[in-house]
Amino acid sequence: MAKMKRSDLIRMCVKNLFRHRARTMLTILGVVVGCCSIVIMISIGVGMKESQEKMLSEMGDLTIITVTPAGKGKNNPRLDSRAVQKIKQLSQVEVVSPKLTAENVTLQLYAGQNRRYISTWLEVVGLAPEALEALGYQLTEGEYLGKQAFAVLVGQDFEYGFADTKRPEDRNTVDLYGGMFLAEDPSGAAESPQKPTPFFSAEKTSLELETGDEKKSNQKLTFSGRMKEDYGKGFETSQGVVMRIQDLEQLLDQARRAAGKKADTKKGFQTVLVKVRSIQDVEPVEKAIKEMGFRTSSMESIRKPMEKEARQKQMMLGGLGAISLLVAALGITNTMIMSITERTREIGVMKSLGCFVRDVRSVFLLEAGLIGFSGGVIGVILSLFISAAMNLLANRAAVTSLSAAMAILNEQGTRMSVIPPWLALFALLFSALIGLGSGYYPANKAVRIPALEAIKHD
Repeated sequence: MAKMKRSDLIRMCVKNLFRHRARTMLTILGVVVGCCSIVIMISIGVGMKESQEKMLSEMGDLTIITVTPAGKGKNNPRLDSRAVQKIKQLSQVEVVSPKLTAENVTLQLYAGQNRRYISTWLEVVGLAPEALEALGYQLTEGEYLGKQAFAVLVGQDFEYGFADTKRPEDRNTVDLYGGMFLAEDPSGAAESPQKPTPFFSAEKTSLELETGDEKKSNQKLTFSGRMKEDYGKGFETSQGVVMRIQDLEQLLDQARRAAGKKADTKKGFQTVLVKVRSIQDVEPVEKAIKEMGFRTSSMESIRKPMEKEARQKQMMLGGLGAISLLVAALGITNTMIMSITERTREIGVMKSLGCFVRDVRSVFLLEAGLIGFSGGVIGVILSLFISAAMNLLANRAAVTSLSAAMAILNEQGTRMSVIPPWLALFALLFSALIGLGSGYYPANKAVRIPALEAIKHD
């Protein structure tokens, strides 16, 4: 008895497959169709999930939890500094910051010499300076808040919320949206919207915040940076102001004292923002905070049902694609059975020459596996082209150039079909396994044929 070399096995398998090219190609084509079906179907489900995540991220950061007091009852814990420290100790928490807003206090913001410009709408928020970047407050210019007292970040369109006291009432403001016009892009790609010029620039103009009604106190503010507009964070990123929470607490205490009120040291915070390390950490951290006696809200309550629905659709679409691949498996089985019938004499010769039974089995299993793997490779490559075509057709209005087309294919959340690396690898392995599985019965049938009977076969 002699064991066949692996190279001889592979050479024999390839030679046998090329002996009947038409039949082999048709069988491979069946695997290609099945592989494309399963890849495209699952990729549509992945694209749906990606679009949902983009939509949710535009509504707010998926990893931020908003914590509020459970109520005003005596038995309800206070959301104070001790509670904040306790939340910070949770292992999945990245950063925690109370969010303080100026409520029930009269605030007036002035800009320019002699208070020429006065704000018509003002949103003042206090946050922990070290938490701003982690919470997703992005800057278009300047730098984040540091240790400097009464330094502020202004909203993207901060200046448009002011009126000029030296102009007539009907012309004392700049209409941000009504005055917007289109200007040619310097690159020549397209026209881009241009905002009208405001009365002043915050970084070059003095700012002064006035608090109180009858007894007023004034505080000079220093420009630190400008925030990118994000309504998921709040109106303060548009036309408001963000300062250090300790600075805002000081201003609010001054306003209360000026009004003859005592500071309520036991009140605590109305809102605390908690940033966790990943989406998977949101649920356990929310559970831990609720066990402390506080209320929580996040995008998790919206994300989980949407993710469950997307997963169900993805499994349904994948199942439909798998049916096509299983049909292709029947084609591989049929091809291998026909091959055994035609090569019965060859099987007898192999056995009479002393080949191991496992070698005979390996020849047919390897042929079936090669058909499955070849179909998988071609199917994955073809799926990539089909996926790209689907994405371009779905966004054909935006395909104005090659660079625009490439941007669409790489932009997350806008693609109809997404083929991640794991899906391509899964399709290859699944196709190869389908081939091997389809060849198992014919291979066993081949090894059961007696050598003498096989040699006599015509």
